[in-house]
Amino acid sequence: MRPYTVCLAFAMSLLLVAGGASAFDKGGCGSGKCTDCHSLTKEEAGKVLSGMVDKVLSVELSPVGGLWVVGIEKDGNKWPVYIDFSKKFLINGQVIRLATKENVTETEATSMSRVDVSTIPLDRAVVVGNPKAGTRIIVFSDPDCHFCGMLHKEITKVAAEHPDIAFYVKLYSRVNNATTARKALSVVCSGSAKLLEEAYTGKELPAPECKTTVVEDTFRLAEKLGIRGTPTMVLPDGRVARGYRDANAIISLLGIGKPAAGGAK
Repeated sequence: MRPYTVCLAFAMSLLLVAGGASAFDKGGCGSGKCTDCHSLTKEEAGKVLSGMVDKVLSVELSPVGGLWVVGIEKDGNKWPVYIDFSKKFLINGQVIRLATKENVTETEATSMSRVDVSTIPLDRAVVVGNPKAGTRIIVFSDPDCHFCGMLHKEITKVAAEHPDIAFYVKLYSRVNNATTARKALSVVCSGSAKLLEEAYTGKELPAPECKTTVVEDTFRLAEKLGIRGTPTMVLPDGRVARGYRDANAIISLLGIGKPAAGGAK
């Protein structure tokens, strides 16, 4: 479970409380800008969250009225939380834009976390899509991870609809399990996207046909990059998108619209 994920009902109840507090506080924003009356610096946010987080990374106005979105870091993880204008309420949950169903919190979390793409070797990655595609998305994945299998179906859709997008799957065992690592090695040795699909469906895989430390190397690299769960996508600009996304959400992250109708199922 992602660190910022909580029960949606609980998050919405907190939003109502915070929204009510700011709506009825004296000295509302009126017709001017909210920042004319309200401010929150990183230093102030650090004091408000003292003892709860390791570091405050950023403070910005949230798309939700009456709230600040505060980028925080705790135990090496980075994610956004929300503080209301009264600075009395902390909201640690997901904000969904109803008009588009966009998960605003996940979008903000993705924009906060970046890695150096040049440090990720792709020579033994399993390619889904056109290897000559100009846009490359790196996927850290585990053959025994249910949500990795779900994501694989979605990246297959994206690759089918957008020949200029390819996914480079870095397969490993996220918990360094020997049985899972052997499955990953079997797929890596073959370089076969078909065998990768079979791994996700739980089919028995052939014995690895090569000797390489690439699976263990990927495990160590993921730890170094702060990738502690699968699936995790690394976008071309280094942004890190953790967890499952459907095809539309993946393309939205790239800012290129939606898949064409009638695409691969």
